[in-house]
Amino acid sequence: MKLLIFYLTDDRRHFTFPHFIKMLDKSKSKDLWKLIILTHSNDLDFYRNEVNNCDGINFDAVNVHYDDVNYLRKVNYAINYAETNNFPYVMKCDNDIFINAETLDYMIDNLHSLENSNHLTIGPVLTSGIPGVEYFKEQFLDNDAQRHIEGLFLKTTFQDNYCCGNYAYLNKHTTHSTEWKKEEFFENVRLMNHHYKGIHPIRVNEESLQFLNNYIIKNKTRLLENNNSKLEIIYNDNSPYLCNSVFCIKTDTYKKVVTGEDLYVDQFEEVPLNKYSWNNKMNHLFIKNGFAIHMYYNWKANHIEYERQFCNDFFER
Repeated sequence: MKLLIFYLTDDRRHFTFPHFIKMLDKSKSKDLWKLIILTHSNDLDFYRNEVNNCDGINFDAVNVHYDDVNYLRKVNYAINYAETNNFPYVMKCDNDIFINAETLDYMIDNLHSLENSNHLTIGPVLTSGIPGVEYFKEQFLDNDAQRHIEGLFLKTTFQDNYCCGNYAYLNKHTTHSTEWKKEEFFENVRLMNHHYKGIHPIRVNEESLQFLNNYIIKNKTRLLENNNSKLEIIYNDNSPYLCNSVFCIKTDTYKKVVTGEDLYVDQFEEVPLNKYSWNNKMNHLFIKNGFAIHMYYNWKANHIEYERQFCNDFFER
């Protein structure tokens, strides 16, 4: 097997997993990947029952001791599991992600791209990811919708002290501008003297994110259709920061990231991943027209309930 997919659970989001696993069940490469579910609650039977209802998914489910570094404890467990069982690549996946099976299969077919020392990760175009939202709006939204959401971006007021970062100067690209220019925005983010560069209007402007999610729901048939003939790798991304909760990476490289103590500023590996890419002059690969859904950021109040409503509207209607 090539790839270990490790799924980081949250017992508040049991409502997402049945949809997630049904989408993965359509994969044609099940002999090349294994799923490991890492939970910290007494819910192993729930996950086992859901996967056992699928068609031959190879999986494991493990309860990882809960403490204040539970997230990294799970990540380290996944890395050790991958090393022990000879998985050369791992895919991190949070519990608020839905990925098309065709996109997963295409990523698996192209994992060899990560053997090139210029590329750190390969991942889907995440609907509200950073920089994924820019690719998604260009590849999926119609022209009127693109213009509308860019108009909403321009209404964004950035403030200082978001996650200890000072972002107000970015308002020159939004409220002080008449045109959304993503390249100029990202270039100024790159120059920011701060660790947390996962900033974009989609993250702080609730109206723009709600518009995007409503558009996705209205066009769910098109989003879920087989796009295999349209998939290709975006090799030339030069955005300053990856804010994606799903990506593939070489196991040994990921271990270097996660164990690099000098890279950390908090209890998560997002900043270390980005610092590693900066230090080693590596970029991130994305799958053009290969989409994955990310519903809301946890900066939004009551985001879990909004996610539940999204799932009802997208999957149940």
